[in-house]
Amino acid sequence: MSLSPAPDHARANPLVSSTSTDQARRSSAASDLDSELDQANILERLNEVLDPELDESIVKLGFVQSIVWRGVHVHVVLALPTSWCAMTFAYLMAEDIRRALLGFAGITQATIGLLDHCAAEEIEAAVNTGKTFADAFPGEAPEGLNALRTTFLRKGYLVRQERLLRILREAGCSAATICALRQGEVVQKGGRLLIAPLGEITLDAGPGETLKPYLKRRSELGLSCAPDAVLITDQEGLQIARTVRVALDANGSFCRAMLATRYVGAKQPSKGEGNHVPS
Repeated sequence: MSLSPAPDHARANPLVSSTSTDQARRSSAASDLDSELDQANILERLNEVLDPELDESIVKLGFVQSIVWRGVHVHVVLALPTSWCAMTFAYLMAEDIRRALLGFAGITQATIGLLDHCAAEEIEAAVNTGKTFADAFPGEAPEGLNALRTTFLRKGYLVRQERLLRILREAGCSAATICALRQGEVVQKGGRLLIAPLGEITLDAGPGETLKPYLKRRSELGLSCAPDAVLITDQEGLQIARTVRVALDANGSFCRAMLATRYVGAKQPSKGEGNHVPS
């Protein structure tokens, strides 16, 4: 992936190859986004955009092929795993990228390109002009994609919760302890996940990167993130012992969580592939 100022032919060929001189070109560019801090912030914003099915960053998945700018206009090229990735998923990612960029100070125009996608023309035309999925594909989803977004938010919640439960169990927490945990008793400090149940010895559960994404998704679903809120709940915020019992077998928990929410409009990809295959 490259991040560089756009040459004169960028609109015709937005793909800019990464080379050993890329850094020099970036640092000497005359642009409203000419600092390394700005570049880092752009990547940080894009890192928050997720593949809706996999609940993983499009940057970490390697979907961002290039980022090119001219003045206050930023153009992102997205390369998905296959040319037939579901139109709904491709549209959601493209729309989320545009929103993320337009929320960045100094960017007034953001356009998205889809590399070798079967519906690239329709998706680009709609997303880049602020139109809806229904505008791009009349009759496909007249009610919009909000329900699909919510489905994947909930599915991601179960997956993130399973990861946290796995760590709590591996740290030696009993099912009873996990059921009683409040959010303020599990903290991330110095990159570590610390568990401090009332009246018990503080446990170091290892790397703490699972806690923040889990709490973030709780917030996105409107669930309480207050220190006294129950840590492990269902998707309505209710404390449930069944979830903890399921988590005693991590693999079983994962499978049951997937079955509980199902995939909407796509089959589950093979592990590690990340392909969107329409059903």
